[in-house]
Amino acid sequence: MNMKKIWLLLMIAMVVSTMAGVLNAQTPENSEAYITRNTLAVRYVENKRTTVNMTGTSLAPRVTGKAEVEYKKNDARIKVKVQNLDHPQTYGTYYTTFVIWAVTPEGQTDNLIELPTGYTAELQARSSAQTFGIIITAEPHSSVKMPSQKVVAETTLPKNVTSGVQTAQAEYKSDRGALYEPTESEAATLKADYTTPRLVLGARRSLDIARRAGAKEFAAQEWQEAQTKLATLEQLWPRNLKNESKYSGLSKDVMRLGQVARDLATEREYQARIDNERQARIRSLEEARAQAERAQAEAERTRLEAERAKAEAERAKAEAERAARLADEERLRREKAGRDAEAARARAEAERIAAERERMQADAARAQALTAQKQAEDARKERDSALQRLYVSLSEILDTKRETRGFIVNLGDVLFDTGKATLKPAAREKLSKLSGILLAYPGELTLEVEGHTDSVGSDELNNRLSQNRAESVRDYLVSAGVKENRIKGVRGFGKTKPIATNDTAAGRQMNRRVEIVIDDSQTRAQQ
Repeated sequence: MNMKKIWLLLMIAMVVSTMAGVLNAQTPENSEAYITRNTLAVRYVENKRTTVNMTGTSLAPRVTGKAEVEYKKNDARIKVKVQNLDHPQTYGTYYTTFVIWAVTPEGQTDNLIELPTGYTAELQARSSAQTFGIIITAEPHSSVKMPSQKVVAETTLPKNVTSGVQTAQAEYKSDRGALYEPTESEAATLKADYTTPRLVLGARRSLDIARRAGAKEFAAQEWQEAQTKLATLEQLWPRNLKNESKYSGLSKDVMRLGQVARDLATEREYQARIDNERQARIRSLEEARAQAERAQAEAERTRLEAERAKAEAERAKAEAERAARLADEERLRREKAGRDAEAARARAEAERIAAERERMQADAARAQALTAQKQAEDARKERDSALQRLYVSLSEILDTKRETRGFIVNLGDVLFDTGKATLKPAAREKLSKLSGILLAYPGELTLEVEGHTDSVGSDELNNRLSQNRAESVRDYLVSAGVKENRIKGVRGFGKTKPIATNDTAAGRQMNRRVEIVIDDSQTRAQQ
């Protein structure tokens, strides 16, 4: 093998390696903002009062309390009483209050109510869930959307629990708390404040956290509105120290706006980062494709040179045959002249040379055939590898299986609000990753979006809900860059195609889903 062929093979290997790296690149998981935790979830018996314990965690082992829950007709009424609560700032200068949360087995966390101040607290709350755990956390303010890691109490079962009560483990997302710790510059000046009202402290902390989350840059309008309201609050509260109701509404507005600015900033900054990384991957893929095209052009040039060499060999063979014929004629002439022996040696030598040339030509043809066969095998393996990498990439972000009609990507019901077709942030995050993978894949893939429900509710309601959810997924994929003409169908099947029994809550939850069918038949047809 000459140096030119060796260089071409090395170039092709480099391009294949580059394309594999691009295709395997994953959109980074936005997990730096939270960690997962577990707590006990209780399924409360309908039309009965059930009492559970509120037990202090290792952060607050002295805390004790009880929660009385009465569940009727999709409504859980909760009475909570806890004792031995320390001040929230015991857990850090950013923590100003305590919040009670309901945590479902699906990982949904609902901010139920803020605990009043005091060593002992008693209040009532409500939840639409039947199965949930109750946790109490220290928080920077009462409008937070995700519980912190500062869990001071959680549900435990008493010895004499109500008959029929069932339990499950609930895994949920907990704020990592990176924005709740003072920075190096704050550490020297930010001290615990036990004199300023907690509502005012919570409003201040909500703006501090939003600022650290990037709200000035990514949510400027909401940030400015919250700043204006905080300035008004700072002027109002010192004159109404004995009448909290005068400034409580304004304080809660500031906390709500601060949380909105934080959420928007976090989501927009993360989306901007995803977009930048997606563009970088696309540029890398385009460069790899250009390198592959150049390598292909070089391979074509080499093939043409080989064909020309073969034609030259054939012409040389023809010349050799003609020379042999001339040699025969010369031999005859020499025989006539009495030089028979010399003519015979000349013909034998000519025949040997022709045979050697034919052997060399046959060797060259076999080498070319082996090279072409290897290139075809490499191309087939690359297509198989590309499909496998696509399957692995999809499986890492969503439940994916491979069937005869293609890849089936399952979006569970927990990615939508109950009874609605609005995508939750977690669903948009996963769909953003899915669209990035589809945009990076070099082959032609077509999609179908299918919505499904459980058997609860009327056919009309289920058909409409499943169709609306399928259309929400389609619309988000198009907004993320997937070409609309690649989405061949959007259909809602209602409850007509269950994948599990509808007799259990788990089965019904599996049936509530949106499936994205990725058709790879064109890619497989090329193999």
